[in-house]
Amino acid sequence: MKGVMGFLEKAGLVRMEVPHEDAAPAPPPVTETTAALSPAAAPVPVGAPLKLDEIYAQAGVPASLYPAERLLRLIEGLSAMDPGTRLMAIQAMDAADESWTIADPLADAQTKAQALSMHAELLQLNLQALERDTLARIETMTARRDKVVDDIRRQMSELDALMNREVSRAAQDIAGQEAQLQAAREHTAVQLASLSHLGQQLQNLSAQFGAPATTPKE
Repeated sequence: MKGVMGFLEKAGLVRMEVPHEDAAPAPPPVTETTAALSPAAAPVPVGAPLKLDEIYAQAGVPASLYPAERLLRLIEGLSAMDPGTRLMAIQAMDAADESWTIADPLADAQTKAQALSMHAELLQLNLQALERDTLARIETMTARRDKVVDDIRRQMSELDALMNREVSRAAQDIAGQEAQLQAAREHTAVQLASLSHLGQQLQNLSAQFGAPATTPKE
C-alpha cells in the first residue's frame, strides 16, 4: 500500500506529508457515501468565469486538511476501477495514511456545495433585482415615450388646425382683394365709358356748330 501511495503522491493525487500546524481544523465528519466518491460529481471546469476561491472565502469556507478537489482528482485517477473497487482502494489508502481521513474531503465538499448553492441563490436574486429594475426603467421610458408622442401628435394636430385656419383666412383675404380689384376695374371701366361718351358728345358739338370765333389781338 505504501508503494501505491507513493505512486499516487508522485502523480499529484494524494499528499502524504503532515499538513502545516496553522491549517484550519477540519469540520465535523459526515456520513461516507458511495455517491460522494462518484466521478460524476466533478468540480466546475477549469477556465470557467466563476472565481471559486472568492466564493468560498465570502461564504467562510475553512481550509481543509484534505480538500474535496484532491479527492475528486484521486477518483478521476482511479476511474478505470469499478465503483466498488475504487471505494475499497480509497478506504485502504485512508487507513494506510494517518495524515488525512475520508471525512475531511467529504466535509469540505459539503461546505463548498453549500457555498456554491448560496452563491447560485445570490446570482438568482441579483438577476431578479436586475430584471425588476430594468423592467421598471423600461416602463418609465415607455410612459415617457408615449407622453412625448402624444404631445407631438397634439401639437401637430394644433398646427394642422392653425394651418387650415391660415389657409382659409388667406383664401378669404385673397378673394376679398380680388373682388375689390374687380370692382375697381368695373367702376373704372364705367367711368371711362362715361368720359368717352361725354367727350364724344362735346366733340360732336364743335363739329356741328363750328369752331368758336376768336377776337384778334391788337
